[in-house]
Amino acid sequence: MIAVALMPLTLAGGLVAPLLLAGPIWGAVLGVRMWQRRPNVGRALRRTHAAFLVIDALLIWYGMWALRAGAESAARGGGLLSGIGVIPLALGCGLALFSVVVLLMTWRQP
Repeated sequence: MIAVALMPLTLAGGLVAPLLLAGPIWGAVLGVRMWQRRPNVGRALRRTHAAFLVIDALLIWYGMWALRAGAESAARGGGLLSGIGVIPLALGCGLALFSVVVLLMTWRQP
């Protein structure tokens, strides 16, 4: 369901939409494999969430960088959007926590 909901958002990506569409398509494929209880779905799930951890780490890094840049801008008299880095930081932390929980829960599954 999440993959289907994300597809219209990725189509708004313009020229990079085909590249962005790979994520929701893989999410739908993985969801179907989990629903049908196919063999080796645990391995695919672990690999997917390991890749998500890398993306989550980039989100956290970007959020911290944006907050630091906003603070420097505010020190110079600007900083209208100095708190915008909280959004990717919070998303990255929440998604990383979710990925770690999934990895721990599927650790011993084939």
